Amino acid sequence: MRKSAYGFTLVELLVVIAVMALISTVVLANYRSFGEDQKLKNAVLDIQSQLRSAQTNATTNIKCKTKTADYWRISIFGQTDIRLRCIEFNPFPNIVDKKLTLDPNIQIDSVSGNPAAFCPSVLSFDITFAPLTGKITLGSTTNCTSLTVTLKNTKTGNTKSLVIEQGGRIYAQ
Repeated sequence: MRKSAYGFTLVELLVVIAVMALISTVVLANYRSFGEDQKLKNAVLDIQSQLRSAQTNATTNIKCKTKTADYWRISIFGQTDIRLRCIEFNPFPNIVDKKLTLDPNIQIDSVSGNPAAFCPSVLSFDITFAPLTGKITLGSTTNCTSLTVTLKNTKTGNTKSLVIEQGGRIYAQ
């Protein structure tokens, strides 16, 4: 009697299934991590977009509601609330507000600046853009030359930073 050379043995099939299961586990774990990293990158880009909007509106002297703005401001309140604000005095403050709320797993982790003594270090501060010139005030004084805002994904622990320079440069790090 001759044995057939066709087909696979049970051991060969089990080895292939085990290898496929191992590869699937690694791919799935990396896919979830990739999604969380994308949320972090998107949050940084959203904040950068808000800053660019305020900067553009200030330099082009865009009107708020009734007259040209006295200034445009990004206000950061705590770890997840960022607002684009147009502030005019007419004679009372009139504020146009565009709110950006970060994903629940993304939060502002820290703020640091250069020189540290003149820059905000708490999680509630303003970045103000003057009309026409777009001159940036980081915090409450013009002595802060650059500010680094670090965002953190609370699920993965990964961080990403956004740097705002007084000269107008805004970039992710």
